[in-house]
Amino acid sequence: MVEDTRQRQWSGKTGGGNFGQRFLFWFLKRVRVKFLYPVLYLVVPFYCIVNHKAFGCIYRYFKEIHHFSGWKSFVSTVRNHLIFGHVVLDRFAIMAGNEKQFDVDIPDAHVFNDMLSLPHGFIVAGAHIGNFEAVGHFFNQDMKKINILVFDGENPDFQARRQASFLAHNVNMIPVKADMSHIFAVKEALDHGEIVAIVCDRMFGSTKAVEVEFIGRQAKFPLGAFLLAAQWEVPVVALSVVRERGSRYRGFVSQLPAPPQGNIRSRSQFFAREYAAFLEDVLRQYPEQWFNFYDFWE
Repeated sequence: MVEDTRQRQWSGKTGGGNFGQRFLFWFLKRVRVKFLYPVLYLVVPFYCIVNHKAFGCIYRYFKEIHHFSGWKSFVSTVRNHLIFGHVVLDRFAIMAGNEKQFDVDIPDAHVFNDMLSLPHGFIVAGAHIGNFEAVGHFFNQDMKKINILVFDGENPDFQARRQASFLAHNVNMIPVKADMSHIFAVKEALDHGEIVAIVCDRMFGSTKAVEVEFIGRQAKFPLGAFLLAAQWEVPVVALSVVRERGSRYRGFVSQLPAPPQGNIRSRSQFFAREYAAFLEDVLRQYPEQWFNFYDFWE
């Protein structure tokens, strides 16, 4: 397997250490998360200095991709890190069972809900925009199990708490394995008419990708999830949950069009292009919620 250099730049592992994570779970189970938000204004500036490479990547994202001025790019980069901090704290609050403090508006939820009554399974394609993990908590339903592919390198205690919080919402976790054995679990879930949620904007070491136009520049998107959708002939629903002011979230849902006739690779590339167009539309509205802290446009 070819190692992807971008994955070395950004591991995707939740920071804080075992003690820090346990404290957050204990605290946020008892207290509304908004009381911790002011701490971010002390932590984020230090984080921006220490992780200057990630800061530079997001700065270039605003400067070169969105064509912001230098000052606006700097301010937007700081805001990006602050919003990311809010999202991380919100995730801990949700996993601690204190999720009722959040308001969620999903105008197109019917797109997702209408597919629950269908006999076949489908893939939910997400990205590191906003709070994708909220899918498992905010889409409360008992008609189809949601299986979320997750990074396998997290702290075991964190993973156990994460799984426990998901179980209450008919959600199962499938860890992504280096030997690709998770593909069998994905196939089994889809065969049983279940939902498989996958973030589709990082390579996870795979070399199968397609280059598409994304916010005015060429960028590589992994084909993995879309190859599975094309091969097993299941629908793909693109979904993003972005953070708004206060404790509000907004969901964007769209079923990707069915690809035209062709081989598996051409149909998977069609899915990837439609998915990239969906993400571009979300990022045009919420540019500061792009949380891939590496040079995505290489």
